[in-house]
Amino acid sequence: MKIRHEVPYGDYLRLDRILDAQNPPGPDGEPRGLHHHDEMLFIVIHQVYELWFKQIIHEMTLIRDLLAAPDVPETDVPRIVKGLDRIAEILKVGTQQLTVLETMGSLDFLAFRDSLGSASGFQSAQFRMAEIMAGLRAEDRVEYAGDSFERRFPPDQVERFRELQEGTTLRDAMESWLERTPIEDAFRDTYMDAFDRYVATQKDLHGSNPGLDEKDRAQVAERLDRYRDGCAAFLDGENGRRNIACLFIHAYRDEPLLHWPNALLDALLEFEEQLRIWRFRHARMVERMIGLRVGTGGSSGVDYLDSTAGGRYRIFTPILEARSFLLPRRMLPDLKDPGLYGFARGADSK
Repeated sequence: MKIRHEVPYGDYLRLDRILDAQNPPGPDGEPRGLHHHDEMLFIVIHQVYELWFKQIIHEMTLIRDLLAAPDVPETDVPRIVKGLDRIAEILKVGTQQLTVLETMGSLDFLAFRDSLGSASGFQSAQFRMAEIMAGLRAEDRVEYAGDSFERRFPPDQVERFRELQEGTTLRDAMESWLERTPIEDAFRDTYMDAFDRYVATQKDLHGSNPGLDEKDRAQVAERLDRYRDGCAAFLDGENGRRNIACLFIHAYRDEPLLHWPNALLDALLEFEEQLRIWRFRHARMVERMIGLRVGTGGSSGVDYLDSTAGGRYRIFTPILEARSFLLPRRMLPDLKDPGLYGFARGADSK
């Protein structure tokens, strides 16, 4: 009979190491004392962030691997959604955590800020890894002080970044999964017919608007024509098969067989939304704390952070684009084989 191995709480969590890690190095490299009472808060908050980033990477690795499989079993989709939901909740906690840091006043931070030297949150390797694993592409990044972010990291870490960039990202896995999603053969054509009818109703609606003059009506009609052409381009472009599948899942999300695939797409958007909220909220915290001064790592400070919180840093753009072309339920074309995407419906499913 195996006797249970007794492990004290502190030993299991390695609390001796964690709780003794709040003494930053001084000029000689040896641990120094705190330069201000609030320096403890600053260190603990950032250490907690790094633990959360570690958990996010842990979750994203499983999610990516499950979704990148050549055949994704239906039973794996809820596991993927659960992992994405967990990441979103972690990011919510991370955003709320900023309010604790904001209990430190600007003058209190300035009392020890110079002691950070060149240390900056920009140098969080784990956060950069999470961005890359999610699918943020190098060409979409904003340059940091006129150069690549990689210049701020040692060669071995840069090599790790590049391995992740060359591997499968969560965005890659999502796109591949969408391309393999089974949909009705004629969906593209029947959907465009319905979309044309929708655009026509919108033209009639705006054309009868007494608040618009003839010039306004003509401009609205031109915008609606471009909108219609945009939908066609979305469905017929280089990634048309992926985009059609994404729109199909959104449009018929009420069908039982499409519930979990749609939940997966929703969870990806929630993850990205919470990440963008965190970026924006972090920028506001920095702005409140140090104003518009140069960042500790030499960046432009708040201006740089704001540039990463905009649309340029979107990752799961195809999902958002698909939602731009959704039709009201009443105008959706009927499925040719509704029984294929729902539970058995008696005689109708035969």
